Amino acid sequence: MTNTEFYNPILTDLQNGNYGEASQQVLKAELEGDYADKDRVLLYLDKGMIYHYQGEYSKSNEQFDKAEWAIEELYTKSISKGASSMLLNDNALDYSGEVYENLYINIFKALNYIHLDDFDGAYVEVKKVNDKLNLLDTKYEEYAASINNSDESAPEIKAEELDYYNNVFANYLSSVVFKAEGEYDNSRISREKMFEAWNTYTDVYDYSKPGFLFDSTITASNYILNIIALAGKAPYKQSVGARITTFDDFVTVSDPTNFWVDAIPFPGIEYGWNFKFAFPELVEDGTEVYDIEIYIDSTHYGNLELLENMANVARKTFETNKGIIFFKTIIRAVLKGVGAGSLGKNIKKNNDDLLGDILVALTNAAVDATEHADLRCWRTMPSYCFTTQIPLAKGTYNIELRYIGEDGSVIKSELFNDFTIGDDVNLIESFYLN
Repeated sequence: MTNTEFYNPILTDLQNGNYGEASQQVLKAELEGDYADKDRVLLYLDKGMIYHYQGEYSKSNEQFDKAEWAIEELYTKSISKGASSMLLNDNALDYSGEVYENLYINIFKALNYIHLDDFDGAYVEVKKVNDKLNLLDTKYEEYAASINNSDESAPEIKAEELDYYNNVFANYLSSVVFKAEGEYDNSRISREKMFEAWNTYTDVYDYSKPGFLFDSTITASNYILNIIALAGKAPYKQSVGARITTFDDFVTVSDPTNFWVDAIPFPGIEYGWNFKFAFPELVEDGTEVYDIEIYIDSTHYGNLELLENMANVARKTFETNKGIIFFKTIIRAVLKGVGAGSLGKNIKKNNDDLLGDILVALTNAAVDATEHADLRCWRTMPSYCFTTQIPLAKGTYNIELRYIGEDGSVIKSELFNDFTIGDDVNLIESFYLN
């Protein structure tokens, strides 16, 4: 089963803004073995994210590099071991990350590079996001094919099309980088790509475009204050249970909470087996933040607007892998259960009816006990990105961000005194992970 209890103190410290304490909690969990070797991708992701919150941008990128390398290595291994891993519960396998986790590695690396004034490095990471989106369909087709090699009699698993090839957050960072380097036409093109994403993926970007995107002065050669506020709790996985019933040459799935399927052809299967199974569903955890106000030298300059709902991106991309997980879990439960049950039937044929009956009776319970959904995911990332861009003259300003709750009260205030606006990217980044 997935171990999630050790995350509680880590998440509590993050929600309280105690990033140093959260980092120590991750180290403690690592030393106590809560991050097993098979969970090393999550360890690297958590360390990278918390270092980012702490402003340790180089250390953050070191960990994100490790996560990215491990994901690629594990993908290669999963292709070669697709067939042999069919009878293992996913919790027993190395965790290789979800699509959205793989994408946000590069987005946060790009943010780190911007803070480090390495604009070339930032642009490389933004480009990687687009490259990954274009390659992921091929990767999932390869993975599904490797699993299908496990048993010729099992139903064929088909990879769902990703249908998501343009990320607003990545293009926003690209526009900021190009603007800082004086490449105003490329900055404009990046902004146009943001509009394309909004118009194409209405299920992901199901909210209004930020008003600053319509300000024609933003891409001109003036000075811009860029503000990014990351808020909310990361989406998480919960277990959805269902039951498999076998018939001659097909199986049915009953009581799926949020996943409807027709009868599934399963050549060679016989009537009379019944197994429980569980698969993960991604859940959005929300945020307490209702609005974020900006004050510059005590004057209200407007509000931040939602640029990207990362939970929406997570849910959209998770669907691509969800189908593979779902059908792989069904096949595994059936093959395990029928294999164990057949042993009981063979014993009965050899006149040991009592032992055979016991083994057949225990088969369903044994399969049920070993089928738990893999609930591992990146728990330390935020869920919402709010932004704005404000044209300002060169100079030094006192800037305040006020996070507003649903009842209109200020739930957090953060000051950035003596902030200098000049030829740089002029980026302020703030966090409220509730």
